[in-house]
Amino acid sequence: MRTIEFLSQTIQVLKYITIPGLFQNPPDSVALFLDNDLKPSIFPSLNAWYTSTLHSLSTTSTTTFDQNPNSDLHDKSGLLHVYRTVFNGFSASLTAHEADALRTTPGVLSVIRDQPRQLHTTRTPQFLGLVSGPTSQPNSLISSANAGAGIVVAVLDTGIDPTHRSFSAAGQPNPPSKWKGSCQAGPSFPATSCNNKLVGARFFATGFKAGSTPKNGSTDILSPYDTNGHGTHTASTIAGCPADRASFFGFATGVATGIAPRAHVAVYKICWSSGCFESDILAAFDNAVEDGADIISLSVGGGPTPYHLDSTSIGAFSALNYHGVLVSASSGNDGPGAMTATNIAPWITTVGASTIDRRFPADVTLGDGTVLSGASLYSGKDPSVNKWLPLVYAGNLSSLRLGFRSSAPFCMRGSLDPAATRGKVVLCERGVVKRAEKGLAVKEAGGVGMIISNQFLDGEGVVPDAHLLPAVDIGFSEGKRVHDYIHTAASPTVRLSFHGTQIEVKPAPVVASFSGRGPSAQSAFIIKPDIIAPGVGIIAAWTNSTSPTELLPDERRTEFNILSRTSMSCPHVSGIAALLKAAHPDWSPAAIRSAIMITAYVNDNLGRDLLDESTGNRSIEWAHGSGHIDPERAADPGLVYELSTDDYTNFLCSSNYTELDIRTITRTAVNCSQNSSKPWDLNYPSVSIMMNQPVPTTSGNYEIIVHRTLTSVRDANSTYMASMKEPSGVHMVIVPDKLVFSRKGEKQQFVVKISANASRLQAGASRTEFGYISWTDGERRVRSPVAFTWHQSF
Repeated sequence: MRTIEFLSQTIQVLKYITIPGLFQNPPDSVALFLDNDLKPSIFPSLNAWYTSTLHSLSTTSTTTFDQNPNSDLHDKSGLLHVYRTVFNGFSASLTAHEADALRTTPGVLSVIRDQPRQLHTTRTPQFLGLVSGPTSQPNSLISSANAGAGIVVAVLDTGIDPTHRSFSAAGQPNPPSKWKGSCQAGPSFPATSCNNKLVGARFFATGFKAGSTPKNGSTDILSPYDTNGHGTHTASTIAGCPADRASFFGFATGVATGIAPRAHVAVYKICWSSGCFESDILAAFDNAVEDGADIISLSVGGGPTPYHLDSTSIGAFSALNYHGVLVSASSGNDGPGAMTATNIAPWITTVGASTIDRRFPADVTLGDGTVLSGASLYSGKDPSVNKWLPLVYAGNLSSLRLGFRSSAPFCMRGSLDPAATRGKVVLCERGVVKRAEKGLAVKEAGGVGMIISNQFLDGEGVVPDAHLLPAVDIGFSEGKRVHDYIHTAASPTVRLSFHGTQIEVKPAPVVASFSGRGPSAQSAFIIKPDIIAPGVGIIAAWTNSTSPTELLPDERRTEFNILSRTSMSCPHVSGIAALLKAAHPDWSPAAIRSAIMITAYVNDNLGRDLLDESTGNRSIEWAHGSGHIDPERAADPGLVYELSTDDYTNFLCSSNYTELDIRTITRTAVNCSQNSSKPWDLNYPSVSIMMNQPVPTTSGNYEIIVHRTLTSVRDANSTYMASMKEPSGVHMVIVPDKLVFSRKGEKQQFVVKISANASRLQAGASRTEFGYISWTDGERRVRSPVAFTWHQSF
């Protein structure tokens, strides 16, 4: 069986989902789009047409449609999801033969396979400047926004634990009158679970049920209840109520509060033990917009995908352009390599991760006296802590069972020989399995401690983990020193020590090693991620249904958990967007994102350029985008870059998307022959230009003109002067170099004339240099990064 989604405005069949065991050779991804005008007049509604279409197919196949009365289907005629808001259409389970029949139907435009996507604070409000002083007094943005009251943030994630005190309704205002959401009851989630804080909860599982086999030990519950913890964590980061005496086994003690503590949360559970299926993501988008959400927060992603084949991109386009809903999404955790960012459509606010000025230090002291710094959230009282113990390398401890020689270095469960491991500290390589699971493997083999070393591609960045035994995570360079010591010492020994919570760490912020980076494989004309925000060592609410490591043998339970992913940075931006929306209800999603980007900073708390954790060197814009978010400055940017639906359509035309592809995204017919703009003319808060060199050469000159329009968001006269830093090898001129505004809403245009010589490169190679343009009125700064890329064609 396959799940296929029909989107109409026309109908678009968006997905195939393969159920394991039914098809050994599934067909390629396809997509289908039928014009609504093709609906025969005998059908009173689109739903009737959809149903008839399915039944006509089923007469020649063995497909049986789900008639389970307890399923979350929108109707019982074979439709899995019916989409009415961010696009029109439905999803259904079909065989490959039926999909082929649809592919040949007149008017069909596209079909996309349904695939699972993966899930990607006591101090961050202070670090972000939202509160200050020993009593954490609110600064101007929280005050002017009434802490986000009246704003509804839709969280598309693993659900929520409604019993957690972070979602108390005490002192919470009523939701806005426009809100139409509901509280979908189910196991562990009675209809009374919702309140003035948690104003809505739904779950979407038809894609999950049609496209996966439950994992062994799965705790999936068909209700909005969160058995994973991830959704509870992200929701409380956005809008959790202040919760005093919060901590994670003594780490990060303090008051845990969301970024917008009076905003309302609506939860749309889309993620299950086997992933987050695109058909369910689309259904959640559809319902969140129809319910009246102001912000959609999505800490979920997959691999880079063309916009017209990406359900998140399609859903976000309609949410933003047709309903005024800002969509914030994580950039993924596949860094530090290039071209690893996800959720990179220009109508999505893409968020990378950074550290804050708090860490959880731990030391590895080798027998020769060398002290290496790492991180850990180990909180136990094991007698081996701070004691000298034998040190061994996991690669030398293979259990000799078939297949375990190659897995032993990564400390996979069952791969370590207990006789060689017992009583020792084991050095494990990072990768292949979860870091906390490596500790479980060592513990099961009788080991008493562990060191996890980054591999070369991981770089120097480490994240703290809630290990089950004394364990320290260290960077690649430190790991190499441990390897060398084990190789040369006659009887290697080690001592592990743990130092709790350290604050006021410098430098901070630093770009997290794991954070997904550009350039974008889909468009070289957009710098992604857009922004970075706190995503390392973030404490927030946790469900009581699972352990902090999510490992079944881990019997620990905690009210709060500390996690490190771009999944943690995205909700920070979602919460800040909620504050900005509350403070400026007339701002569009493009204005909010622009305010966030143009006011970002690119220096750490030592006053130096932002660093990249993976290398210790200066970070580049492919890693940090416009910089680190600065909420207080974003509340008063002075100017913004606005964007319209036509702007995005022109961008897609000039980016060589076909009119058919564009219609899949926008649901409207386009005529690209009338478009004369260049892709770098999209009125985006950053500038990215790529020049393809057809033959290797150092001669020739490129001349480009970039067009931009700024809009005033202040009721005051203002004059802005331009400044810039040219990318190396590039000459820029800003015309005019002075802009005068006399009223709110006034627009002024400018151009950037750019010239550069050709660059000698190997075939297929690229070179990018960065600079910026900036406008200032003496108090405010409107800064946009500029990327210029030379690419040598093959």
